[in-house]
Amino acid sequence: MRPQKLILSAFGPFAEETVIDFTRFKDGIFLISGETGAGKTTIFDAIVFALYGEASSSTNKKDGVVLQSQYVDFAQEPFVELVFAEGQGETREVYTVRRVPRHLKMITRGAAKGKQREVTGSVSLIMPDGTEYPPKETDRKLQEITGLTKGQFMQVAMIAQGEFVELLRARSDDKKVIFRKLFNTEMYQEIVAELGNRK
Repeated sequence: MRPQKLILSAFGPFAEETVIDFTRFKDGIFLISGETGAGKTTIFDAIVFALYGEASSSTNKKDGVVLQSQYVDFAQEPFVELVFAEGQGETREVYTVRRVPRHLKMITRGAAKGKQREVTGSVSLIMPDGTEYPPKETDRKLQEITGLTKGQFMQVAMIAQGEFVELLRARSDDKKVIFRKLFNTEMYQEIVAELGNRK
């Protein structure tokens, strides 16, 4: 999974719509830096939230209204949109996922006017051919596309601050599964299993 563009709006400290174009970085290496509280971790949170529906580390899970920006009024809907590519060369395919977290919205009519109500979140996945994938099956499809669960993704692609040590301390069996998926070596495991069966 290679991120191409990330759009955040009313999400964490990002009140205004903010676009991060990852294609500008030709070498694929870049540094995210800034003052404490500037929103560095929120960029990673947004990518993980777009793909898996919850953000941040396994020890500090964030979702729903916690992700809604405190710097905008409740009329502005929070969302994250991630454009990412999977594969390389001729097999490269581009997907767009847009996810809206559970959030608070101001009631504008009726007896409860002026009060807040919680609105459920939503997800939309646009496939490489331009069609929208059924929302109810999107989470499963995104995991299939990336080939990793959220926990695995957090360990290999987006290690949150202070959690690198968890990957280093993971049991060998857990590391095997992660690296097998990461480097597409399942085929060799199947060959070993088949040879074992024939033996």
